[in-house]
Amino acid sequence: MSKNWMRHFELQLLDKDGTGIDLSNFKVTFEIEKMPATVFNGFVGNFKVYNLSPDTENKIMGKEFAKIRAIAGYDGMPDSNGNYTDSNFGLIFNGDIRFTITGKDSITDNWILIQCIDSWEGHLNASVKTTVAAGWKYADLFDQGMKTYAPFGITSGAAPTMPTTVFPRGRVIYKTTSALMYDIAKQCDGNWWFENNQVHILPESKYLTEAFVLNANTGLIGRPQQTMGNGVNARCLINPNIKLGSLVRIDQTSVYRASLSGSAVATAEGRLREQEQDGNLSVSVPSMPPASINVDGDYIVYSIDYHGDTRGQSWYMDLMCIARGSKDLLTKSALDKGISDG
Repeated sequence: MSKNWMRHFELQLLDKDGTGIDLSNFKVTFEIEKMPATVFNGFVGNFKVYNLSPDTENKIMGKEFAKIRAIAGYDGMPDSNGNYTDSNFGLIFNGDIRFTITGKDSITDNWILIQCIDSWEGHLNASVKTTVAAGWKYADLFDQGMKTYAPFGITSGAAPTMPTTVFPRGRVIYKTTSALMYDIAKQCDGNWWFENNQVHILPESKYLTEAFVLNANTGLIGRPQQTMGNGVNARCLINPNIKLGSLVRIDQTSVYRASLSGSAVATAEGRLREQEQDGNLSVSVPSMPPASINVDGDYIVYSIDYHGDTRGQSWYMDLMCIARGSKDLLTKSALDKGISDG
């Protein structure tokens, strides 16, 4: 297991041919939001780079660079030969540059802010305009959609088992590919998103990776918090192995529990108790109940917010997690974290 020693960070700006510049040695602060939404599901990244030369700033403000890549994590501890055999760093963001602006924090500290979105060009320009013949399935629509993403370098990532229904009539498809992917995800009872130029569709009952044990030794910061309508929230050190749709395992006794609202207690017909169903503890109240607690500590990561400062204290991820197998509803404010349209 990697030790969380010696931060690792790389920031690369690339042109359309894949060549560019490395800004890893400069002070960089960054905020990245990852969450599935509806029609558009590209992740948003904000990167502020300090004290670049005027020439480099001008190149970034122009159109010389089109893409940005951020790699983060930890180098780990070197062995007796000076080799880092337990490093844990990887790609945390890969997106299209959308907006840049310059500013100053002080007389001596100037910065350039680079705002980016994962797979934006494909979302903006890909569309499906075709007729599928009688006998089509949703897998056929998915294949048609992925063909339109190919010119933008977008490929298929996690894909579910598609519904097997065979439709006896042909159908005209005339919509953006992102809208089509949203429709397909709904048919699979799942969510969809872009990450690292890949399309992922994941049913809500499924997860991408086996459980990553999250505790103080592996990077958990403080105690996870049970919320009303926002899942179980946990903060941990930046770990590229924890992705949207990953399964994390958290000791349920470490979760700081939420109390019911006064109105929920006052309007209940009898004494309220937690009930276990499908391996999850929950309490039934007329208003928004606390998030379910999984008895085995298994949670699916539903959103990730990264916070980093290469010369400061911030170097962590905020996770919103949903108990595995639960049917929890999220509040509108939680759902609105994602971008709902293009």
